[in-house]
Amino acid sequence: MIRKTVLFAALLLASSSASAQNWINGDVFPDSSTFWRGAHGLAVDAEGKVWLSQYYPEFLTLASGDTLKNADGDNVSNSAIHVFNPDGTRAMDPITALKYVDAQGNAIMDSISWDAPRVDIRGIKADHNGDIIVVLGSTASLMVRLNHKTGEVMNRIEFPFGSPAAPGIDAAGNIYVAPVASSAPISILDPNFRFLGIVSLNSPGIGRTLEVSADGNSVYWSAFTHRGTYKYHRADEFSSYDSLGLVHEGLVATSSVRHPTTGQIWLGHSGLIEPPDDNDVVFRPGSEITWYALDPEAEDVIVDSLKFDSPFNYCGAGENRDARSIGFSQDGVYAYVGIWGALQAVSRVEGDDTCVWITNDNAEPLNRGFVYKKFMRGMVTSIDRDPTEIPDGFTLSQNYPNPFNPQTNIEFEIKDAGLATLKVYDVLGREVATLVDEHLVAGKYTATFNATDLSSGTYIYRLAVAGYHLSGKMTLVK
Repeated sequence: MIRKTVLFAALLLASSSASAQNWINGDVFPDSSTFWRGAHGLAVDAEGKVWLSQYYPEFLTLASGDTLKNADGDNVSNSAIHVFNPDGTRAMDPITALKYVDAQGNAIMDSISWDAPRVDIRGIKADHNGDIIVVLGSTASLMVRLNHKTGEVMNRIEFPFGSPAAPGIDAAGNIYVAPVASSAPISILDPNFRFLGIVSLNSPGIGRTLEVSADGNSVYWSAFTHRGTYKYHRADEFSSYDSLGLVHEGLVATSSVRHPTTGQIWLGHSGLIEPPDDNDVVFRPGSEITWYALDPEAEDVIVDSLKFDSPFNYCGAGENRDARSIGFSQDGVYAYVGIWGALQAVSRVEGDDTCVWITNDNAEPLNRGFVYKKFMRGMVTSIDRDPTEIPDGFTLSQNYPNPFNPQTNIEFEIKDAGLATLKVYDVLGREVATLVDEHLVAGKYTATFNATDLSSGTYIYRLAVAGYHLSGKMTLVK
């Protein structure tokens, strides 16, 4: 089954109604310097803490302790799992080794290291209880569950195949896992890491992630070597899976997650080109970094998207960038995403693909990008333009109704065309919603604001257009 998607762009210049953005493009997370290359894992735990990792070893995070030194006694350049609070502050020290005691009482230490035996992070997911599943690969192939409160290993399994891809986890906690290369079945494990069955005898092509619907009846495997995402489906838990082939031809995901409240399957893709004349969207890599939400209950139609606007100049390996990590807060309001390859080149040698860098003594680029960002779900229902009104000034009216719960309308008029923004702030001045951020023609508009996800209180709405700034207050009472 190959599905091509038709997207309809509603242009405000041609229509009296248009949709505002669904996701507010947030800040770099946790800051602009902590992470800057090779995002390769992200999950949000039961308490809202964000777990992150980079694929490459970190120049400034050197492992310490006897168990994490090489044969010469030197500290190894080490990867790590980092844990942050939602505000970007650290929640615990970086995890550079996974400590575990097996059933016989034997202590095991898995160093997340590029020294032999090499074990590097291949994916991170939150399980049904909000604990953290980590898969590691290279010279060893492992999966562990980490306690989200302490970071300690709760379960551990070694796989008989090569490096595992990031797993999918259904609502019951069953884990669906496959190797990056198609050398072993797509297997199902129970929450205690015991084998339950298989989805397919092998995973077609080479991929980095798979995802599963909440009921476990639909499994999505993305193979970048096959240029698409495969779907496997069964009627119920007592039936076998059938392959339905590719869904959304060319949508090649290197990250995926199931939304915690909607059940939508989010797939991270490197971009799409403009639709051809027949309006069929053709997915192609390299043009932009976007995550798409598929609805498994409606034949996998695309119902939402989130775009990572990147300001970087990519060079060398950084040009092979894609949407490599995604996770949602438990309430679905916040999204955290990461991209592969955010090194920012200073210049390129003319006529050559060689990059020229300005580096410090540790060979780190001084002019570098970032890889993780935080987004917040937008809360605007619609914006409508009254085609009969010809304003002669700039006005912003009191919202109505006011107080409101949870929806209200905000009217404004602009006499000249231009870039307009209408944003909502809390009393501390923090932005909580962007209702308008686009070029508008002259006219009278009504923005409908839905504040379902906000707490009761006073909020400020602010209009900015053509050098004018107007604001008002409104009260949400729940």
